[in-house]
Amino acid sequence: MEPIRIGWLGSALDGPDGGYDRIHRMAFDEAAEQGLIDRPVEFVLHAEHGLPQGSAKNATDGFRYLVDEGCIGVAGAYSSDNAITVGPLANELQIPLISWCGTERLQGDYCFRLGNGDCGGDAALVAAWLQRNGHERAAVLSEISPNGEEYFRFLRQECRRRGLSIAAVETVSQSPDHLAANLENLRRVEPDALVYMGYGMLAAKGLLRAALDEIAWDPPRIMGTAFMFYLMGFDKFEGWVGVDQFDPRNPLVEGFHARFVARYGQEPPLWPNAIPILAYDTARVLVEGLFRAPILSGPGLKAGLEAIRFMSSTTGGARTHIACSPYEHGMFRGDWLLYGKVHNGALEFEGLFEP
Repeated sequence: MEPIRIGWLGSALDGPDGGYDRIHRMAFDEAAEQGLIDRPVEFVLHAEHGLPQGSAKNATDGFRYLVDEGCIGVAGAYSSDNAITVGPLANELQIPLISWCGTERLQGDYCFRLGNGDCGGDAALVAAWLQRNGHERAAVLSEISPNGEEYFRFLRQECRRRGLSIAAVETVSQSPDHLAANLENLRRVEPDALVYMGYGMLAAKGLLRAALDEIAWDPPRIMGTAFMFYLMGFDKFEGWVGVDQFDPRNPLVEGFHARFVARYGQEPPLWPNAIPILAYDTARVLVEGLFRAPILSGPGLKAGLEAIRFMSSTTGGARTHIACSPYEHGMFRGDWLLYGKVHNGALEFEGLFEP
């Protein structure tokens, strides 16, 4: 029997038999053992090399390659830059794309989102944290990027709704000339807290940590899901609260971890962090879509994905679930975004959103 082909497009994949590939294969193997898949499945992996460091053409060429190889569904174009680029092509070729992007600009019948954050949702959680902790005047480091622009638009709305003041804004690129000077301008207005709204490379590269150290500023501070670049090194995020998706109290997390270690004799990549469980849920969603598909084709997988309801989620809090329907392709429901903090070089659970 000819195998079903599933494509993986993105830098989050570290090649055949790498950590994330093993996570995906574990999910599909478990599904086969449970009788959810009754024919072989073949993975086709392709490095994206997309934006911001690569090119949009690399991302679209990669998606076309996977479709030409016979893939009836693709997970990838994980960042907002690449999701915006690849989404129209998925709609044109009628092959479902499952992206982790946070942007509302991933749109169309064949675009599905298992968000590794959400530009509007991140802003809502940031504003809620500010208010809950009595921070009435926030200074904002606003980044020029597809995510950064969208984040700030939502943050302004949320702060206005909650009666919070944006005391100052510094607008920076993803590679600012002197970040410490931007932060010094923000400190000068004596804000209650610092907010970073951007894609996250400023933090992942250690630039934010170095700039704060340079001016010896240690304010209460929070960022959106850029926080999950902590997988690049917890030391770079010391003292930051951020929007996260890893809740150690979710009972599915312990089970995932135990099964991965039992199967492969090692920890999931850079454990503990949110990305391995998100990778696992992504593979599980593809399984459920295939199980429900009326025909094994791109349009059939789309219909199968749209039939998912109340699927348990390893990502997020214990009450998070995954669902979909026609014209509603944001698939996480419930406490899928929460708060984390890096303290003394380790990840700590900071709590759930509280209405």
